[in-house]
Amino acid sequence: MDFYFIMIYKILSLLNHLLNDYLRLSFRLTENIAFLCPLKESGNVFPANRISISLVGIERETGGGIHFNNQNIRGNLSRKTAPSWQLNLYVLFSAVFLEKQYEDSLQVLSGVLSFIQKNNTFSVPDSGTPFALEPVNLSFHEQSNLWGICGGNYYPSLLCKLRVLTIDEQEILDLSTIISKPETNSTTHTP
Repeated sequence: MDFYFIMIYKILSLLNHLLNDYLRLSFRLTENIAFLCPLKESGNVFPANRISISLVGIERETGGGIHFNNQNIRGNLSRKTAPSWQLNLYVLFSAVFLEKQYEDSLQVLSGVLSFIQKNNTFSVPDSGTPFALEPVNLSFHEQSNLWGICGGNYYPSLLCKLRVLTIDEQEILDLSTIISKPETNSTTHTP
């Protein structure tokens, strides 16, 4: 299971790295401005003027249904594993700037929008799995609830859905012998 927690971290870290590269080039910055961090942190670990990238939810994709993985492994043996899960990650990009720099926060958030539009699919090295990043529309009520959970202070932001991380531990649940029909000789005797 640890592999998938590491995978979530790798996906978000790569997204953070790519976004920082894009923003440094776009705005001629000398330092990183995007950080994987909660919106509300205790202690001022992160700079005030930043793009905060926060995981705000994980959702199981149910469109494909549930399929147990039955595989023949050799001869007449079959194994059954738990169904794999496909997960979507909800990622919030927030421009956390001081009040006096509100215009700057909108410019940088525009850069984030541009990055997402241009880089809506990417893959983590060594995984071979492509991920799609798409904006999520929230009603004012949903947005208010989200910001209430995140600490109450609203910052210009964009919620995106990162599709699809597949989780499959391939733990064997059942190992059984396949029973087949006996072979019969269909030769006929003529008198």
